[in-house]
Amino acid sequence: MKTGILGAIATLAVIAVLPASAQTISIGTSPQGSSNYSLGNALGKVMGDVGKLKVRVVPYGGGQKILPLINTKRFDMMLASSTDVFFAYNGDGEFKGRAAKNLRVIAIPVTYYLSWFVRNDSPYKTIADLKGKKVAVGYNANVSQRRSVLSQMAAAGLTEADFDGVKVPHVVRGAEDLAQGKIEGTSFAVGAGKVAEINAKVTGGIRYLNFPTDAASIARMRKFMPLGGTKLLQPSPALVGIVGPTNVQTEDYYLVTGTHVSNEVAAAVAKIFVEHQEDLKKVNRQYGRYNVKEVVGKISIPFHDGAIKYYTEKGMWPPK
Repeated sequence: MKTGILGAIATLAVIAVLPASAQTISIGTSPQGSSNYSLGNALGKVMGDVGKLKVRVVPYGGGQKILPLINTKRFDMMLASSTDVFFAYNGDGEFKGRAAKNLRVIAIPVTYYLSWFVRNDSPYKTIADLKGKKVAVGYNANVSQRRSVLSQMAAAGLTEADFDGVKVPHVVRGAEDLAQGKIEGTSFAVGAGKVAEINAKVTGGIRYLNFPTDAASIARMRKFMPLGGTKLLQPSPALVGIVGPTNVQTEDYYLVTGTHVSNEVAAAVAKIFVEHQEDLKKVNRQYGRYNVKEVVGKISIPFHDGAIKYYTEKGMWPPK
């Protein structure tokens, strides 16, 4: 217990000493082991190695915790779900009455592929097949993850009450519980390092379930995740658990910063996504998915002035 308390105090201390004028750029992420942490850590490494910026990656929580702190200059950046950013900027959803109007976007570099996975030798083919079974529920330590899972249940025509739920704080715990045989299904981002780890631990490996793609299912999903979509994935060494053509849920993730971050820093980070994708990919192959021409887009959240200046010079602004 003492170790946990001291760790929390240390993390808060890090945030407290990172004012807008600091030389170190703080990147907030979800807990270690999550896809979000791996992506944030990879970005921080390339920002340091290539961009020559001083970066500190802080695994602090989901968007509901970090985005308000970016708005108040306590954090500098985060890879956040488009839904979280949309709600935070507009003061809606979990951010009701707390509009974070200082948020700005630098790039749209990541599309998450999401679904539930099970043991490969299990009989389940869809999320609906798990009705009444032990699955991970709760996710109360990360509102974004909870919303995502609820949207996946809704797409399948189900709610938490339809399962024999086992409460977990976040997706990492859910994956570990499945590996230990405590549950039969859980949600996690496709391509995450943690999934490869679980796949190696489970006899016979794991398998992702097909996500429903009919209009009614999509409409139910978008009550929780208004910017979500779907995509058909094919098996690939980079997509552990995709054992055949599999439909998954998708959601864009934005690299978000605040108005307090300088134009020079924002431009330097935008440049990394456009001119150094290979460097990012070498650290985390999920960065190999994006099309450089699509790191900008017509979205309702403003881009940072420094990023706009860089994209304009590269002939990428305004977005097509």
